[in-house]
Amino acid sequence: MDNLLINILFVLLPILIFQIFYINIDSKYKNIILATVFSISTVIIMNFPIENYEGHLFDLRYIAFVLGALYGGKKVAIFLYFVVLTYRFYIGGAGFYIALIDSTLLLIILLFFLIPKYQKYSLKTKINVTMALLGVVAIISLIICHTFFGFILHAPIVLLSSFVVAQALTMGLSVYTLEYFISIDTMKKQLYHNEKLKSLSEMAASISHEVRNPLTVTRGFIQLLKSPDIDDNKKDAYLDLSLQELDRAESIISDYLTFAKPHVNVELELLNIAEEMNYIANVMQPYALMQNVSITKECFIKESYILGNQKQFHQCLINLSKNAIEAMHNGGKLEFKVSKENGIIIIQLVDSGIGMSSEQIARLGVPFFTNKEKGTGLGTMVAYSIVKAMKGEIKVKSKMNEGTVFTIFLPESESRLSTDKSYL
Repeated sequence: MDNLLINILFVLLPILIFQIFYINIDSKYKNIILATVFSISTVIIMNFPIENYEGHLFDLRYIAFVLGALYGGKKVAIFLYFVVLTYRFYIGGAGFYIALIDSTLLLIILLFFLIPKYQKYSLKTKINVTMALLGVVAIISLIICHTFFGFILHAPIVLLSSFVVAQALTMGLSVYTLEYFISIDTMKKQLYHNEKLKSLSEMAASISHEVRNPLTVTRGFIQLLKSPDIDDNKKDAYLDLSLQELDRAESIISDYLTFAKPHVNVELELLNIAEEMNYIANVMQPYALMQNVSITKECFIKESYILGNQKQFHQCLINLSKNAIEAMHNGGKLEFKVSKENGIIIIQLVDSGIGMSSEQIARLGVPFFTNKEKGTGLGTMVAYSIVKAMKGEIKVKSKMNEGTVFTIFLPESESRLSTDKSYL
């Protein structure tokens, strides 16, 4: 019984090794690994034979031989065939000729019947076919052994059956285990493939969303330029802002095109919070007017600075502002409030829109969660990411049909550090 367990162990051990290499090793080396581990397994198994009746010994070498052949191909099958015969010849004894007949019969069946069709079979068919093959070979081996020695078939039926059943059941278990590991690997690869497709779709939706923002703002300015009573100063200002937003759209596209090779260093600079908020209010004004929304500013600080990337900071506030404006379906009021407390810059965006429930607030910043009919949720996700990168945080308070307050907390930087650009 001990040797039977050892045989089963060394049949299953190469399967575990195969599973590791099947996933992590280049395909051109897999057959070499298979041939190596199953030949070692075969040699070890033959060193621990199981006594069946009156000195008759058997082992599970053919299970390792068949497994290696079926999953490695014809070259591995021929290699294992010579390994079995060479080591059996080295061991010596009259049983070599029985091994020669059994191994040759198996090789012929494998090369001409099983290997060409095996991978097309279902799991159930694979198990049934291999169990039947090993069972038949075990019976043939008993008959040949009886022909040579004349006593095997006189053994109790239980002992003879145990030889056949041990071969067949261990073969079925081995095939099931191997196929299970292969199916797990296949599912992992499919999952990885699906994740890549998902990332691609998210990328496309994100590009569309981020580029649409500056284009929408530019469209608003162009519509204002059509007004007959607009003066030249305003025209110049609107044109300048439109060009800035188009440049921002171009910058966003460039960032996404180089997304696969992102820059290690992110350009940072000291940003005057009052100036930046004035810029955001001016940029969003045309879009707000189109939605019948008024914008007001309350800035209680003048010379306070934050450290960040200007383009990203603009992108963050524009995304949140646009969401706030679109939440006011029938018009309303958007307030920008800026204050400072204990070295923390506090930026508030207060709207009088439809508001959100606590469940909706909890899911803010999650990709593709949105309250808008045609939204993607990526704008808010990007805003959250930018604030986090600036070592800040966002808190949201809202009541249904009463409005929402986005509060951004950012650490203040010392203005005396100068406005020279630094790198993170």
